[in-house]
Amino acid sequence: MLKSGLAALAAVLTLSMAPAHAQNYPNKPIHVVVPVPAGALTDVLARKIASVASAKMGQPWIMENKPGANFLPAAEQCHYAAPDGYTLCIFTTSTLTFNPVLIEKLPYDPDKDFVPIINLGMLVGGLVASPKLTNVKNIDDLKKMALANPGKLNFGTYGPGSSANVFREYLNRQWKTNIVDVGYKGSNELLAALVANEIQMTWTALGSWAENPGNSKGIVLVADSLKRSPRMPDVPLYDEVGLHNYPIHTWMGLFAPKGTPPAIIDAVNKATAEAINDPGVNKFLVDQVVEPRPTSAAEFAKQVAEERVETAKILTGLNIPKIR
Repeated sequence: MLKSGLAALAAVLTLSMAPAHAQNYPNKPIHVVVPVPAGALTDVLARKIASVASAKMGQPWIMENKPGANFLPAAEQCHYAAPDGYTLCIFTTSTLTFNPVLIEKLPYDPDKDFVPIINLGMLVGGLVASPKLTNVKNIDDLKKMALANPGKLNFGTYGPGSSANVFREYLNRQWKTNIVDVGYKGSNELLAALVANEIQMTWTALGSWAENPGNSKGIVLVADSLKRSPRMPDVPLYDEVGLHNYPIHTWMGLFAPKGTPPAIIDAVNKATAEAINDPGVNKFLVDQVVEPRPTSAAEFAKQVAEERVETAKILTGLNIPKIR
């Protein structure tokens, strides 16, 4: 009887303390784990949003870059962090939709170990051809070239489980072609190969191509977004070139470790949404070929869960080998 009474008292005290904890939040700096190196597009975007969100919350957001293979180091750090609102995490699509399908022994549960807070923006990606393919003016031209040269065109990726390689597999299925995967360790190496025509194409976030005079860096053939980017008004969308059924889209989002109190999630969501909607931040995102799409925590959780299912279907269908 005494034990049950003490347990009940502990539960009451926990519940009574939670609102007070949330009301005092934040009272010290917030650490934000970023899964890419400093200066990478995701890092630049996150820092811009954080600079305004932190001002609204009255405490600095300290960005901690934790790059590593398949974004696992950042995910593991977030997984084991205290759920007190003082560790937040930037994830992209790969962490919670690609990795569960492609990594055999994933060190975290993508559905249970993290709490979605808000969609920070959709990173518009697309297919880019080498600037030396002067006869390629559109995606149909590239398809014809691939069909006429089976096994001779190279597609730059970051390895078997990367977004670029998944898109290559998808194109080969759609077009009945044999475009070859060539893997690179970093974006600088890959882009140099594209300019040199060592690879004839790649799939990537298009922020780097917002400034591309005379297609000097590459020929952007198609973009993945809801509407044409004001920075790239002449680049058609997936639906406009017949790629209607490609369900994988690249977002970056803010998450917290499981167990973080709902009141804290709501407070972070509110400040971050206000930051994204700030005219200066909004323009910055659009200029980087990012679609701002702030959501409620519940809306973002629904989006992530649905995309995980759809992504699993396409990845399983492409028979991409698991990473061990």
